[in-house]
Amino acid sequence: MSGVTFQQVTKRFGDVVAVDQLTLDVLDGEFMVLLGPSGCGKSTALRMIAGLEEVSDGLLTIGDRVVNHVPPQDRDIAMVFQSYALYPHMTVARNIESPLVANKRARVDADERERRVKEAAATLGLEEYLGRKPGELSGGQRQRVALARAIVRRPEVFLMDEPLSNLDAKLRTQTRLELVELHRRLGTTFVYVTHDQVEAMTMADRIAVIADGRLQQVGAPQAVYERPANLFVAGFIGSPPMNTLRGVVSPGTPAAVTTPSGTVRVADRGTAADDTEVVAGIRPEDLSVVPPGGEGVVGRVENVELLGHERHLVVSCDGHVLVVRQDNGEPTPAVGETVTLAARPEHVHLFDPAGSGRLN
Repeated sequence: MSGVTFQQVTKRFGDVVAVDQLTLDVLDGEFMVLLGPSGCGKSTALRMIAGLEEVSDGLLTIGDRVVNHVPPQDRDIAMVFQSYALYPHMTVARNIESPLVANKRARVDADERERRVKEAAATLGLEEYLGRKPGELSGGQRQRVALARAIVRRPEVFLMDEPLSNLDAKLRTQTRLELVELHRRLGTTFVYVTHDQVEAMTMADRIAVIADGRLQQVGAPQAVYERPANLFVAGFIGSPPMNTLRGVVSPGTPAAVTTPSGTVRVADRGTAADDTEVVAGIRPEDLSVVPPGGEGVVGRVENVELLGHERHLVVSCDGHVLVVRQDNGEPTPAVGETVTLAARPEHVHLFDPAGSGRLN
């Protein structure tokens, strides 16, 4: 097994910088998720690991070997794409076996190939489908065949480029669980690309959040959620995303941020000085409705979203839209009602409105 290291890696397409000085260590045996919006450079980073894109600057290593100029077939990686890319005329067994036949350097004899195919099929629950062709399988089964075709090679690193995006919601949930279990059993390094934060939060050992080709933050999913490094991460991680309000830090103790809609108390102001403009970030679960006249921000309820296990209040506050996550047992204001919202001071995040970096 091997880790993957990016050292100031840049990828240019003409004048366009797709990946900008990426420095990231993917640990041996880790499930690393590259997360970001479409066009952020995450798939380009993955394709550089695979050798499908050349590195413009910097060093890329797999294990202890620099692979900048190593051909894809010599990198000991396996890649699973968004599309299943199966051979329609071949059976499932032949599809799984195909990497061992195509790669002459593998030198795997027929008995060993058969053993590996059966082992990979058993790992992914495909034994009864080995004689079928891809056209006879469901989307989830085809994706499992693509995964089996990858693991049959026993590579040092698995690369996965949004492999669940073509599946429906139920199959995505099921296949997420299968991938996590597969990683536990194999103990191999996984590098997984997605724009879906639910996949990232539920599957990753660590998340690397990327925007505009630059690494924004890397860390365990819960750590990134609880302490976003900047406004982009704060708005991208979380569903609904973090609420934000512009205001000015008021002098005094405890600290507070004064906004046009009211006051937000802050337990830790960090490096935010008195009378400076900041952006206060508050997760929906850290906002609550308080009695009229209480301290907080005042707004109008625009909508109540009923989600079964919880409710979301959508509140307009002086041009800002705030979302409050409520449990079913809490009183629900009516649409059009004016409410006062208070935040938990220990869970209020402060950001620099100019550089967007975290202040506390």
